[in-house]
Amino acid sequence: MTTLVSCTAGNGDKALDVCSDGTHVLYRFGTSGQTPNLELIRSILDVDVTPWSGVGSSIWESVTLHNGAFSYEAFSSVARNPEAPAISGGVDVFEDGSPVASVQCDAGSVQTNIDALFEMREAAGLCYDHSTFAWGACK
Repeated sequence: MTTLVSCTAGNGDKALDVCSDGTHVLYRFGTSGQTPNLELIRSILDVDVTPWSGVGSSIWESVTLHNGAFSYEAFSSVARNPEAPAISGGVDVFEDGSPVASVQCDAGSVQTNIDALFEMREAAGLCYDHSTFAWGACK
């Protein structure tokens, strides 16, 4: 399994773990050290992946899994400051497109590799068009 985003939140009380085996994405969130409150498994073809656009003061990427009216957008950001490359992350929760919750990762706990999912989706036949910011079948 490849970790896409992993961290603790709430001073270690909560745990976020998003990983992939190359064909599926597994999202888990809940109390640290216990069975997750929420666990979702989706095909890598059925998740939304927002790669870094190439501009800005930080490298920001996200992966979103949908569950009925709810969407869970796990994200990470790395400051491009070479003197202090701070890494942050978290998950934003939406219901029918409206924000309902946001959880920020504890400082120093974030592990990230969302860009690996970009490569997995390309291997599965999807290509990202940087001019339209959309995924589609490779031509």
